[in-house]
Amino acid sequence: MEQDPFDEIIVGLENIRDELQTLEASASSPKDKDDEREPEDLNSIALEEYLASRLQQMGEVPAQSNEMNGLKTGNGWDAAQIMEQVYRIDPISMKRAVDIAISSNRKLREKIAIKLMRRRSDTKLVGTPTVEFVPIWKIRGFHECYYLRSNAYKVEVKEDVVGLEVEGKSRDLILERRHRSFVPSLLLERFQKLGAFLSGESKYFVVNDVVELARCRSDGELIMAGTGKELTQDDELALTSWRSKRIFDQTELKVKGAEVRIRDPAISKENFLAKFREEVIRMPERFKQILSNRLQITELKKVYVPLIRIPIQKGLVPREVIVNGTSGELADNTLLALFE
Repeated sequence: MEQDPFDEIIVGLENIRDELQTLEASASSPKDKDDEREPEDLNSIALEEYLASRLQQMGEVPAQSNEMNGLKTGNGWDAAQIMEQVYRIDPISMKRAVDIAISSNRKLREKIAIKLMRRRSDTKLVGTPTVEFVPIWKIRGFHECYYLRSNAYKVEVKEDVVGLEVEGKSRDLILERRHRSFVPSLLLERFQKLGAFLSGESKYFVVNDVVELARCRSDGELIMAGTGKELTQDDELALTSWRSKRIFDQTELKVKGAEVRIRDPAISKENFLAKFREEVIRMPERFKQILSNRLQITELKKVYVPLIRIPIQKGLVPREVIVNGTSGELADNTLLALFE
């Protein structure tokens, strides 16, 4: 009895599916939390779903659909599955911050006089400096999608082929005349008879109703101030380039010689994650069926950046000077606009 040509394929697919189930079972077994790793082979879940479907419906093509009904995997769909890492940026010393604030209130002549030790400035500190820790969100991750897509293929054949049969069916050959690209079309039309040697013919047949298993992936990064304003990588570098320290409780946001104020982010983790989804998810333009959507968050940070508020007074006029606690420079309007 002649063996069904699909038997060998089905057996091979079943073996692959068994191996994928074994890998999934081992991956889902309890592990130490610090030792958890995301598997490098990101194809397994999508392929398992695909193979299981195709083994049950060999030769059957899913109906046309534009809905995202595929299997959702990865930790990026639910904010509760993602634990953010919290950091603080150690501010400059309060003595240095006060010196910067007092110096900023001096005119050039006063600074020269102080340098020459002729007189002292009457600008003075009139209260306790306040370190205000303002939050920044940062997220990195990727979206990966496996899907079925219909297509057709053009297969060229040799010049001496006059007929062919593929998978037991005869195929129609199509002739295609190709002109040499270096011949101007006007000249070719004018001398078509004399220049017949400049053109040639190719033969091909078309394979229709092809179902492709395709993959698309996009990586993304998003940085936002706690106010919801988006930051560039340069903004992040300017604010977090100083010493950073991971913390596990807000009681670790203490600074010697200063009062501390902690500002809660106006944008929640859930809303920040939703914004990231809008940025990173790129669904295919054309598909028959979505097999899997993987949205994986590889990094989620909340970084507390210090702004130092120094109350000073010159004569009868009090004022507050804000110092960038990361760089030791006066906070300009651009910086303040990110957090106000």
